[in-house]
Amino acid sequence: MINITEPEYVLMRQYIEEHCGIHLEKGKEYLIETRLSDLVVEMGCGSFQEFHLKARTSTDGKLRDRIIDAMTTNETMWFRDETAWTYLREVAVPSFMNKVAQGSKVRIWSSAASTGQEAYSLLMLLHEEAKMRRMPALMERVEILGTDISSSALFLAISARYDSFAMNRGLSPDKKNKYFKQDESGVWVFDQELKKRVTFKKFNLQNNFAPLGMFDLVLCRYVSIYFSESFKRDLFSKMPGVLVPEGVLLLGGTESLRGLSDAFEISYYKNAVVNRKKAGV
Repeated sequence: MINITEPEYVLMRQYIEEHCGIHLEKGKEYLIETRLSDLVVEMGCGSFQEFHLKARTSTDGKLRDRIIDAMTTNETMWFRDETAWTYLREVAVPSFMNKVAQGSKVRIWSSAASTGQEAYSLLMLLHEEAKMRRMPALMERVEILGTDISSSALFLAISARYDSFAMNRGLSPDKKNKYFKQDESGVWVFDQELKKRVTFKKFNLQNNFAPLGMFDLVLCRYVSIYFSESFKRDLFSKMPGVLVPEGVLLLGGTESLRGLSDAFEISYYKNAVVNRKKAGV
């Protein structure tokens, strides 16, 4: 492993924050050393300073993307946080099904989709609600967009193929048997017809949100904890612009909008924090 000096750490953490928003505090040198040392060697560099120069002068973006991929934390699981999923199951999903039953469309954005578990978890709830109403065609007016900055995470999300370790993190046996089939290699494959309701694409949360369209619900969970305060303010200032009137933004259990945005009414449902876009915003 290649050791990183303090000046090199300053250069690398500035580069990382500039390109993906991840903010590394002092004392996190080991993260860069452990996650990027192999890439430094692969690029033929003898130090992180040389590596930084190569990254800065590279014009095709490939090295930048590999650095971001290596530094991104793709921690996820099925139905992560029972409080949030209770709200989704009991309030949001029935409301969405009422809306599509009246002829409207519903769009949902999983903005830090990682390897897809969040988007597919929500898809399962929506599908079960449609089946309970004996109106499976309602799903045709539901669209879920999953985005992430990590190419490798998105590859797994798009393939919808999961190993036994991933399958055992938050997924009930009932849902596993209902929505997955195990192939000859032992990998679990999500329902290929149902997965068409989810679209995944690469997206940097630093970019303009407008091209993504409007959403009834945005899930931005367990990603802002890695960002600087200034980037958080910028991120949450853009969220109201892609939410329909009274649209909802859900954060992770350890995240909050307090002090970052006043564009949302904050309410609670069985301990779940619900951030609803204010009227007139």
